[in-house]
Amino acid sequence: MKDGGVEQGLEAILAEAQRVDRFGFTSTELEREKQDTLRGYERMLTQKETRTSSSHAEEYVRNFLMGESLPGADLEYAFHQRFLPQITLDEVNKLSKEWFGTDRNRIVVVTAPEKADVPLPTSTQLTAVLKAAPSKTLTAYVDSAGSASLMDSIPKGGTVVKATTREPGITEWELSNGVKVVLKPTNLKADEILFQAISDGGTSLASDADYIPASSAVNLVTAGGLGKFNLVDLRKTLTGKVASARPFISEIQEGVSGGASRKDLETMFQLIYLTFTAPRLDRDAFTVQATQAKTILANQAADPEFAFSKALSEALYQNHVRRQPMTVETIAKWDLDKSFAFYKERFADASNFTFIFIGDFDLPLMKPFAEQYLAALPSTRRKEDWKDVGARYAKGIIDKTVEKGIEPKSEVALVLTGPFKWDQSERVAIRAMANVLQERLREAIREELGGTYSISASAGIQKLPRSEYTFSIQFGADPKRVGDLLKRVTQEIEKLKTEGPTSQEAANVKALFLREFETNSKQNSYLLGQLTGKYQFREDPAGVWLVPDYYNKIDVNQIHQAAKTYLDMKNRVQVTLMPEKK
Repeated sequence: MKDGGVEQGLEAILAEAQRVDRFGFTSTELEREKQDTLRGYERMLTQKETRTSSSHAEEYVRNFLMGESLPGADLEYAFHQRFLPQITLDEVNKLSKEWFGTDRNRIVVVTAPEKADVPLPTSTQLTAVLKAAPSKTLTAYVDSAGSASLMDSIPKGGTVVKATTREPGITEWELSNGVKVVLKPTNLKADEILFQAISDGGTSLASDADYIPASSAVNLVTAGGLGKFNLVDLRKTLTGKVASARPFISEIQEGVSGGASRKDLETMFQLIYLTFTAPRLDRDAFTVQATQAKTILANQAADPEFAFSKALSEALYQNHVRRQPMTVETIAKWDLDKSFAFYKERFADASNFTFIFIGDFDLPLMKPFAEQYLAALPSTRRKEDWKDVGARYAKGIIDKTVEKGIEPKSEVALVLTGPFKWDQSERVAIRAMANVLQERLREAIREELGGTYSISASAGIQKLPRSEYTFSIQFGADPKRVGDLLKRVTQEIEKLKTEGPTSQEAANVKALFLREFETNSKQNSYLLGQLTGKYQFREDPAGVWLVPDYYNKIDVNQIHQAAKTYLDMKNRVQVTLMPEKK
């Protein structure tokens, strides 16, 4: 909440508690909650054969520590199916009175930054707010029930004009409006269908002057809801349904992602259609977002971690206008009308979108929905691409120290940058090398020297707009030990570049990567991300399942060569956070 708003915020919370105590919940609120709860247990039953091991383990832990029973999905669903409908509104409201209609067992805890010009309320003042709550004049909550359908009319659809089959088990459809659809059925998780749609463009097509409205467009527009529903009513309308579609706009892409159960598949396609054709402008929601953002960002200037992150970004990107952190000043440049116009322009033409679906479906299930909704999306057949906005990594050596805060702790970031050869072998090599260095630094800096709780070494790669890599090493430490620890980090880097890894280190990385792929490749979300990358970069999608072949080729020479190539200290940015001098 904003500075000085503690008492006002507490009043608002107590007012809602009092409203429930005096008037109770509504019948429509209770029915939605019943719907949602029962739908959750229904899905749990549907997915019981593909439930994750971690989910089973968590349930066993609760059974052992808290005595929670283990009835199984069938009995849990049957239990809720039988007893949930019998819960009455009177019973719920009686319980709410026991919880909210009492002045016993109440604790108010306030956490806020220390500011000389913003005094915090005293315990006496907070107690006065608590005592005054029952005397407030309130009216009953009016529920705008979300029972209406998402769409008043179904759009005129189109057809699949071309179908292509690819290995392994991938089908591609071209729709009559130019939309491309990629389908990969799996049996990895019952009743789970995920999707992602992508198109080139993004905020790169906005001018520097309009970058802030463009980059904030998705958050500001989606806060308004969809079609005839504001965001609150939209959520109510979707009660009991497992379906979502969320737009995004990155620097070089725009798109939509989400998923659904088989039962709610049409709802997901309707949400996709509305995301393209019926964004909703809500000025009240915009005002709330702006106020909340200003409140959150107002105190970040005093945060040492923010100062550290800001300095690193400024040094790495040389203060590029599109690499600035969000501040209160940024919020002042938000413009809902410009954001709305940019959003609509980015989703005005679906002919250059590729929709990728993966999960528990077959083609006959998907085809009618694709033709009805995706083939009905607007199409102008425009030809466009992303633009290079000119953000470049700094060249040479930059060493910067930030003095912020009074706690005796430091943070260090060392970032190496350079060009990257984009192919699968190199992607594996730089990851393998990063893993070896990560383990060596952990053993040297944490275990041997006791200099930090954690230290990370990670590689980042990108193909567009330029094929580049970043190699980042970051750790926290006692300010007095920063110099010695950095020296040891440099020694470990040079040792790996000079001597390479041991055969055991190479074998460990190979085994780790193969285990990770075995686990990840059984998850629809992982495969969707990998397939999306293949289609974005115009690569053969079958390559997703060929990655283990490259892992099996990991050896000492490959990792050694990657160390010599990517641990290049000629282009590096080093930023160190130190406490302020007394």
